[in-house]
Amino acid sequence: MRHSRLLLAFYLAGCGRVALPPLATPDADVRMEMEARKVESDRPVKVRLQLTHAEGVTLDVGHPTAEGLQTRAGSDHTDRVGDHEVTTREYELTGPAGSYVIALPEVVARHPDGREEKIEVSPLFVDVGATGPSSQLADITVPAPPIPARWPWYVGGGVALVLAVGGTLLWLRWRRQKQILLIPPDPPDVAAMREWDTVFGSSALDDHSRALRLSEVFRRYLEARFGWKATALTTREICDALYQDGIPASLLDRARRVLTPMDLLKYARQGGGAAMFRQLDDDFRAVVSVTRLAQVPPGERRDA
Repeated sequence: MRHSRLLLAFYLAGCGRVALPPLATPDADVRMEMEARKVESDRPVKVRLQLTHAEGVTLDVGHPTAEGLQTRAGSDHTDRVGDHEVTTREYELTGPAGSYVIALPEVVARHPDGREEKIEVSPLFVDVGATGPSSQLADITVPAPPIPARWPWYVGGGVALVLAVGGTLLWLRWRRQKQILLIPPDPPDVAAMREWDTVFGSSALDDHSRALRLSEVFRRYLEARFGWKATALTTREICDALYQDGIPASLLDRARRVLTPMDLLKYARQGGGAAMFRQLDDDFRAVVSVTRLAQVPPGERRDA
């Protein structure tokens, strides 16, 4: 046996690269793709579904939908690829300007032996005639426009100057009498945990409002902790940035589980309930507890 293994090793070394068998195609698979993430307000959003299934397997697939958009079915054709059938369906979604989440109803694959399998299909995010996400609570996050009149600035500047000079003189006098004790600001993880608990336990917020506020708390923590503009990034862009910073795969999945359900609830009004928010709370605390002390060493990057 030992001689056989040595002969096999020499044979493989002499042949160089050894061709490995290709990965097997799954019995059932559904993919949803979008032509562009941003479209003009007078243009439709083009979505393509690709349904792949083996012989004897049937797929129960609905139409892609988004709240506020109308769906119109387009072309539909089926090709044979090996022992699988591949069906391509095209759709156009139209509606007013805004940011939308396009999702599929529950997809079920039914096998010849009677077994049923649910297939998860990731939602798509699209901006129609808009530059970023919008919602009915946008006034919470968008600052009020500046006052066009200039005279309040002049009056305010004069008052601020007088107060600054007087305050400085009083401060210098007080400092000579008593040593000042400087209290450092709370670190990002402490501030984020306190704000998260306040929003999470508020009885005045419904699920949609709570998801919007908790999403802001998590994004501000990532921004303060890692230094990149998390409040201006999409969920996919945040996950890419965390990957580049060397976050382990398990922690990256937890961060994605915090952001994705809140996106679905904010923009598509899908999800919610006590169980979802308990899972969000567990994942949020896990991410903060691991990332608050020191950045993950570069050698612990997620496998490609």
